[in-house]
This record gives sequence, structure tokens and C-alpha cells, in this order.
Amino acid sequence: LGQIARAIRPLRGALILSGGVMLLVFAVSTGRSALAVIGAGLGSWLIFGAVSELWFRTGSAGFSRLARLPRADWGKAFAHAGMGVTFIGISLLMAWQVEDIRTAQIGQPFEVGGYQITLDAVEEAPGPNYMSTTATMTVAREGRVVAVLHPEKRVYPVQAMPTTEAAIDNGIFRDIYLVIGDPQQNGGWAVRSYIKPFANWIWLGCMLMALGGFISL
Repeated sequence: LGQIARAIRPLRGALILSGGVMLLVFAVSTGRSALAVIGAGLGSWLIFGAVSELWFRTGSAGFSRLARLPRADWGKAFAHAGMGVTFIGISLLMAWQVEDIRTAQIGQPFEVGGYQITLDAVEEAPGPNYMSTTATMTVAREGRVVAVLHPEKRVYPVQAMPTTEAAIDNGIFRDIYLVIGDPQQNGGWAVRSYIKPFANWIWLGCMLMALGGFISL
């Protein structure tokens, strides 16, 4: 292993440049941002590095010594792993998120990011101090209903102020946001749809970093 490391050391610059060329080719050939590859690589490096450091500290004792490691070591591992998870979440979210703005007709499905979204109905009803326009929208994937969401638009007459209440379907690997807008002249409704992959990984990473700090303290 020492001989291999010495042989590779002079080629580190070439290895870095080759990695850059690989990312450029990936971006050009797929049309996707290389940010996902870079972020996922850095995040995975932090996570696996944290796990490896814990393992190396156990020495030949193996798993039996893990429970006896100082809390500071566990805290540092959790914090580094949390930062890695955050890197992965941010990079994949920025690279793969999908935004769609269109006029949707009632009963006519449209596709966004692999999901079939249908505006089923729009109802208007009075609220405590506002007028509400609430939509019923079905989200399906490969013929299976994933969620039924109810985005809402409110108008407060006293303040003459409209607000939008996005409907959100949370998931481990993606969040779906739907927003209902104004009625259009052709009879449809303005609809905004957002598919945000790995958004919850950002929160998970932050919680792991906070947990690491708490364990260290």
C-alpha cells in the first residue's frame, strides 16, 4: 500500500484534472448540472470519513470498543456525518428540482417531474376574515395516487391583501409543492408546481450536526 501511495502522489494533479473533465463530460452529455455529482461526492466523503475514523479508533478491539469511545469522538462523527448529509441534500435539491408554471384545466392531468397532477376542483368559501379559493389536486405516479392536496388562496378584504397557502406532500426523497393562482380567461387556473428532491435531507443533516454538538457537550 505504501508503494501504491508513493506512486499515486505525483499524479494527484492529473487525477484532479481528470475528475474535472469527467464532470464536464457528464454535464454536457446528460444536460444535468455536475453540482449533484460534486455535492454527493463531498457529502459521501464526509459521511464515510466519519464512520472510518470511528472504526480506526477502535483498533483491534472491534465493535467492543465503540461503546467506550469518548463522547467527543461520537459528537465529532455525528457532526461530520450531518454536514455530509446536508451537502448531499443541498446539491441534489439545487441540481434536480423542477418548477412548472402553467394554466391547468379542471380534469385534465399534466406531468411535472415524472408525476401526473390533476386539478380536480376549485371551490370558493368564506373564512373567518377572508375569502378562500381552495383547489383539490391529485398527484399520481405510474398510475398510483401519491397524494391529494388542497392548495389555497386567501383574500383579506379589510387589508386588501391576497396570500397563497401552498399544499405540501413531504417525503424522504422529495417534497411536492402545489400553489393555486388566479382564474384565467380560457377557463383554467394558474397553477405552480415544484418538485424538490432531498429537501428533508437538509433538515436531517442540521439535526445530526446539532446532535453531535449536544453529545460533545
